[in-house]
Parts: sequence; C-alpha cells; structure tokens
Amino acid sequence: MRSWILVPTDKSEALGSIAGSGADAIVLDLARSGAPTRKARARIEAANWLRSHREQVLATRRFQRWARIGGMDTADWRADLDAAMEGSPHGIVLSRCRGADDIRQLASVLYEIEDRSGLAANITSIMPELGSTPASALAIGRLADELHPRVSALTWDAVGLAHSFGARRLRGPAGRWSDGFAHVRAQILLVAHARGIGAIEHPFRDTRDDEVCTRIAEAARADGFTGMFAIHPSQLPGINAAFAPLESEMSEALKIVSAFSTNPGATMLTVGDRRVDRSDLERARRLLGED
Repeated sequence: MRSWILVPTDKSEALGSIAGSGADAIVLDLARSGAPTRKARARIEAANWLRSHREQVLATRRFQRWARIGGMDTADWRADLDAAMEGSPHGIVLSRCRGADDIRQLASVLYEIEDRSGLAANITSIMPELGSTPASALAIGRLADELHPRVSALTWDAVGLAHSFGARRLRGPAGRWSDGFAHVRAQILLVAHARGIGAIEHPFRDTRDDEVCTRIAEAARADGFTGMFAIHPSQLPGINAAFAPLESEMSEALKIVSAFSTNPGATMLTVGDRRVDRSDLERARRLLGED
C-alpha cells in the first residue's frame, strides 16, 4: 500500500472523481472541522460513497476504502465512526490518537459494530495517527509492547504537533525535519518495523509543488517508510513511483519467501549473504503484495 489519499467528504466534486485517482487507499476525511449541518451532510456523503464502491473494489482490488475519524477526545468521533461503518470500510484512521488506550477503545467499539452488522470479527483495521501533542508523542514508544492486533499501519501528525507547541516551522535547513518532528517520525518507523506493520509518511501540504512532493516521497522511502499520504491527486504519481519496489528488492523478496516456503518451521535462514528472520519474511510478503 504505497499511496494513501485524504479526501474531504464535504466536497462532492472531490468524491466524484477520486475512484480513478490511482491511489492504493482512499481515505475519506471525516475528521475535518465544520459546522454541525455541514458535518452531518459530509457523513451521509461518506457512507454513500463507501457503500457504492464496496462491490467494485472487492471485485477489482483497485484500492482500499478507509475513513479518518475525529480523535477520541472530540465530541464527533462516534458519529464519524458510525457513518463510516455503514459502508464497511477496510479500515479507520484514528486522528489525534493519544496511545494504546484510545486504540483499545476504538477496537472494542468496532467489534460491537461488526457483530451487529454481520461483519467478520476484526475485519476492520486501524491506523492510529500519532504524535499530535507532546504527551502523545512521548507515548509512541510504548506501542511496541502494547499494539492492538487490528493496527495494520502507523502514521503521524506533524501539523498538529507544530500547533501544540507553537513551532514556526516543520523543517529546518535543507528540508530536514526539526528536532521534535524528527524524533516522532523516527519512533513511527521503529515501532512499525518492530511490529511488522506499515509506516505511512505525513502528507506534503503544498499542492502547488508536485516536484518537491516527489522528492519528499523518495526521501521517505529511502528512510524506510512503506507509503505516504497525499492530499491532492496530482501528488499520487510521484508517490507511487517513489515507493515502487526496485527489481533487486523484488528479487530478494521472492528468494526470502521461497526459502521460508521450503522451510516453513524456520525462525531464521540464510538467503544469499544475509541472515533473515520472520520479520524479513513479513516485509518481503508486503513488498510482493501477499500481506
């Protein structure tokens, strides 16, 4: 899952054309602020879109359908979730996630909704959006030991973090993340890879400069991220290209999967000049689209 695009649900023109955007995952953004009447209409639009694209997606496997909901510290999260679950999405992005307790609470409610709706238990994945505040940023490391099995990927919230402590910039000289943001970003990478799940880079917010967005996507892939968010369809080609596997990576992944297929009970094997373990196997499967 290389490219994830956030789509405002209060803009019908954006919803109308997004299915053909080329994104691996389309995330309907219900967490956006707005007047109550506008929010209510956006939830209806989101539920309708998720329902209308369900059979098409299941048949063609072109993209996954996700929804981003308000944080558990907001009054809107439950209404956002109920609207999204009417369309049986593949997963929920939890904005402003404060840590493991928020994830457990969301997972518990999801279980109830799945049971009531006749869906398979635990079929709905969770992606927590972490690091929106200094307190939640400092709690990220604990997720390595407390991560709920529904969590399939992690992402982070650089803009929310900047607002929380009055930062005047996200990046310093040469485009490098400033210290606080670099610390959060590194934790996302380390926890995700420690648990064998996806690490999704924060979106580039300037929709006028797709060339810079592509360079940022290339840097994210080089640093170990598995995908990146977009906020405009024009950003998707660069993101998809940046995260496309190299021939050498595909070849190595095939060798790792083949080696473990031949030795299914092994915990560690030698492949070429490397020692690989089960985490390498999971990473190889994700690269080959077998996850």
